[in-house]
Amino acid sequence: MKAVVFKGQGHVAVEERPAPRIEEPTDAIVRVSMAAICGTDVRVLQGRIPGAPDAIIGHEFCGVIEDVGPEVTGLKPGERVVSPFSVFCGGCFYCKKGLLTACERRQVYGFGALGGAQAEFVRVPSATAVLEKLPDAITDTQAAFLSDILPGTFAGLQLAGLAAGDSVAVVGCGPTGVCTQLLARAMGAATVIGIDRHASRLAAAERLGSAAVSMESGDPLSRVRGATGGRGADLAVEATGTLAGLVAASALARPWGTLLSLGVGIERAGEFPAGSLAGRHVKLVPAGIPPVKNYIEPLMKMLANGVIDPSPIATHILPLEEAPRGYDLMAGRRDGALKVLLKP
Repeated sequence: MKAVVFKGQGHVAVEERPAPRIEEPTDAIVRVSMAAICGTDVRVLQGRIPGAPDAIIGHEFCGVIEDVGPEVTGLKPGERVVSPFSVFCGGCFYCKKGLLTACERRQVYGFGALGGAQAEFVRVPSATAVLEKLPDAITDTQAAFLSDILPGTFAGLQLAGLAAGDSVAVVGCGPTGVCTQLLARAMGAATVIGIDRHASRLAAAERLGSAAVSMESGDPLSRVRGATGGRGADLAVEATGTLAGLVAASALARPWGTLLSLGVGIERAGEFPAGSLAGRHVKLVPAGIPPVKNYIEPLMKMLANGVIDPSPIATHILPLEEAPRGYDLMAGRRDGALKVLLKP
């Protein structure tokens, strides 16, 4: 099969690899219909997150079941499915509490021993617990967002307690940031402000109906306060995966408001204004790696009913063979690239 392989910092390639097979009786093999390049994948390419050379990369995908092991129940070949970005056993202490990303046997596609999803086929362990069936009303393009980015941002907004009528300021208008803005509006936010330094991403925020503010020339703090009666945002969101983004977002939250951190890969060292948050009673909600499987079903209903549609966020849909170009587009923010999908 063809697969996208991480060849070391700055380089991915499409290579022929052996197709996965059933290894455990609870496994399923899924033929990939659509895979997505995630910001985390780009950070692996850039060397900001460790990746194993010659590993198949990618963790966001939907597809059709090709084969199932003898202990898989409720799933059969030919059914369309989507998988969360990581797999879990479904039976340990954390899984029973719904804390799936703390599973004692958790694996992430494309990291460790589990093969990545930017390929023609993927092996899915614990398939009965992990996979979610897709209704016909949801397209492959929409479904690709259900693996990670859409339920991840939905989870963050729910964990942060977003309520109808709230004001939301989002630092970062990349894929995570614009998905956050899309969902915040669908969940009833009265004011949504997107903040970034790149014109193409600010334009994407505006297309979703957000007020777009340039980080470099627009004075985000004044704009946010001006839109909120001088208070600041009820919910300030970091969607950059950087400490600078988190610090910038922290300044936008009103007293007794909430700071939501959605980015993955934030630096482990650096100065953060914890005293300012404490003095203003701002609650910090870290939600970079939530249990996204718990949020896929309600999002499928929203998609099927036309409440939300992330399809316009997919600026490029490329053949799997063009994955290196897709990574270049996303890493360099070229050609207005926001979210790149790969179709095997």
